[in-house]
Amino acid sequence: MKRTTFGTVLAGILLLLTLTGCTRDDSDRGAGGDDASADSITIWLPPFGSDPQGTMDYELWDAILSDYLDEKGVDYSLEIIPWGGYAEKYLTAISSQTGPDIGYMYLEMIADFIDMGALAPMDDFITDDIRDRYIYIDNGVIMGEQYAFPFVVGNPRIMFYNKDILEANNITEIPRTWDEFVDVCKRIEIDPDGDGVRDVYPFIQAWNEPQIGGLNEAYYPFLWQAGGRIFNDDGTIAINSEEGLEAAQFVYDLRFTHDILDESVSSLSGDDADNLMLEGKVAFAVLQTSFSKELDDAGIRWGFFSSLENERKGTFTAVDSLVILSNAEDTELAFDVILELTSPESMRRFHEMSPFPPITTDGAYLDNELFVDMYKNEADVFRSLPVAPGAAQIFDFLHKNLQLMMIGEMTPQETLQAVEEYSRTIADG
Repeated sequence: MKRTTFGTVLAGILLLLTLTGCTRDDSDRGAGGDDASADSITIWLPPFGSDPQGTMDYELWDAILSDYLDEKGVDYSLEIIPWGGYAEKYLTAISSQTGPDIGYMYLEMIADFIDMGALAPMDDFITDDIRDRYIYIDNGVIMGEQYAFPFVVGNPRIMFYNKDILEANNITEIPRTWDEFVDVCKRIEIDPDGDGVRDVYPFIQAWNEPQIGGLNEAYYPFLWQAGGRIFNDDGTIAINSEEGLEAAQFVYDLRFTHDILDESVSSLSGDDADNLMLEGKVAFAVLQTSFSKELDDAGIRWGFFSSLENERKGTFTAVDSLVILSNAEDTELAFDVILELTSPESMRRFHEMSPFPPITTDGAYLDNELFVDMYKNEADVFRSLPVAPGAAQIFDFLHKNLQLMMIGEMTPQETLQAVEEYSRTIADG
């Protein structure tokens, strides 16, 4: 999932798909009971379908909402918010008191919006039954209260590899450690036909990806593998550490010491890197598990493992949530709509479009069956980004400085020192 931050409000007009409609009652309503009503309710969700404008998402959620709210006489507005400038849209709307009743937020957004007083806790609505049925619900407890209701959990970034490229280079053992990975990548012939043009990329990263979600593949996994962390328990930045430097140096060396990453990575977006993988030109890439379907459709013979290992294994997984905005007219109704959006049937329909693991104990598993054992046996490998005040601005600043590092304009030490100094300005207000 691709996303950006709200350090600065971006120029331009976001493409919004909006509908107001009436919908039906559902006898299996949650905490609000049958008496909850409101003149209207507004829901903002991002796109997960194959079209970036979110047409598929709009049609899916529109059908679910229209099935649910009709007999209540509740009008609703559904908006699909593109990932570009996603959090800025919330910041602008909340500042002008035009935000939604229900929104979708990724974890690194949430702390700042709680601090703004923009989110309403849900604790009064959550029963023991709900807590028992929803597998990840405790991940939504932030600062001691249930501000978030996990909605998209999974899609971890794992290491994919192209079997044909490895076989063509007589590589029979899959690398597991950083050192093994470097050794294997150096053995891969980048110009097998000898015409002077690169045909194969041993490893690919997208360092021109404009959205900070690119670090979920390009840097955070290596930070965790080095034994590092992003924030300390008190919310101060922890990335300018021996472990953080080791991870930054490793990525830097892939480009400037080992020549495993060539200069093209500084101009590649995430889509560009994905396309190279689909063309069969990439030996190794850290990708979302959901990308496996596109690899299958492209006829790529692929394998995978969860994570490289240095001090330990570690890679990113999403824990993104639905939230109720504090300006919601009827928070009980908003919570009931959240239960409908996250019900097993709604999730089944959603996961047919965009595969994720189920979020309830009775949910259907529609992701690639090859990943089941990994999810069951390596749960401790998967990590989400921390919740901390100012996190989104810090992530944005880190992203920009790592991009400068990968074009040779900053050293790893300078990069992390700059991030630490910037984090102090955020803390000081």
